[in-house]
Amino acid sequence: MPGILDGIRVFDLTLAAVGPWASKLLGELGADVIKVEAPEGELSHVIPPPIKGTAVLYISANFNKRHTVLDLKQEGDRAIALKMIEKSDIFIQNMRPGAVERLGLGYDVVSQVNPRIVYVAASAYGRTGPMAKEAGIDPNLQAFSGWCSVTGQPGGQGEMFRHLAHLDITTSTMIVEAVLQALLARERTGKGQKIEIEMLAGALSLQSSRLAEYFATGEQPRPMGSATTTTVPHQAFLCQDRQYLAVGVVQEEQWPRFCRAIKREELVTDPRFATNPDRVNNRAALIPLLEACFLTKPVAWWVIRLTKEQVPNSRIMDFEALRYHPQVLQNEQIVELPTPHWGTLQVDGLPWTFSQTPAGPIRPGGLKGEHTEEVLRELGLVASGKS
Repeated sequence: MPGILDGIRVFDLTLAAVGPWASKLLGELGADVIKVEAPEGELSHVIPPPIKGTAVLYISANFNKRHTVLDLKQEGDRAIALKMIEKSDIFIQNMRPGAVERLGLGYDVVSQVNPRIVYVAASAYGRTGPMAKEAGIDPNLQAFSGWCSVTGQPGGQGEMFRHLAHLDITTSTMIVEAVLQALLARERTGKGQKIEIEMLAGALSLQSSRLAEYFATGEQPRPMGSATTTTVPHQAFLCQDRQYLAVGVVQEEQWPRFCRAIKREELVTDPRFATNPDRVNNRAALIPLLEACFLTKPVAWWVIRLTKEQVPNSRIMDFEALRYHPQVLQNEQIVELPTPHWGTLQVDGLPWTFSQTPAGPIRPGGLKGEHTEEVLRELGLVASGKS
């Protein structure tokens, strides 16, 4: 059965993570994604670690694609690119503002060649303003967007979020959302359009609740470790066996059940902790009591108790435990993928399922330029000495 985007072709002029991950997702929805690289290759080739000589980032961000090489600084290859664009539905690039225009593939040129094209220009800070031409990577955006100011231990100076690509991939999913909307609009109007997306906007959207707190109170939110500002208790607790357990009491009916699970029923009637606003205001009094309690038993004991009382909880899982967990395996959230170049890999599964137009299957990508001849021959084009 064909996927949702079966018959849709993507001209993928992307690099690193933001753009490649977006086009990867479009490929998982059934689009024919043609990745176009310069002869020297794109940025992610040099980012460690590698698997059999190919960077892990390049492999994982470029599933479901065919890989071509064109030197867009050469007139002949630029002409081939424009012919490919004539036969494409989506154009995605995440170069620094101005770079793709210098290659002769700005929106004004591309839309003349193909008025139905959905053209995505992703950037770090936006295409106007004093920082428009600056390059941006995930850690820089974390710092600039205020992310680091609210992350870290209480009383600390703020920390970087350790998952390097969190803001990158958030922006990638925003690209996919926008592309699907633009394709729907094209069905209604017959016209393509340009989409501009910024990592900074993605970072701010992820922080909407923290920004709301700031605008409501005028006070800068401070780092709180694993705790949350709005509900208490809602954080990780160290247990007797030196493992952490994350617990979240997010509804009032969970509070008595939580107290019963930890065998501290007297806390239910304590006026300082009667409601969530009370517990938030008296956090400093409550949390030390709970920390002392959790230190009396191992994490497995607490998981059993809290789960029985239907209180949300989770031990802190590492990747080694997660990859074999039956919840992950039975829902195919991590799957095995045979590849021709790197052996069998364990990779992220499809992020959605559809009952009528199934996504996937996940397909391995390839090496730089591996499919150049195949793609150009299929489109009736001739490579200018490339293979």
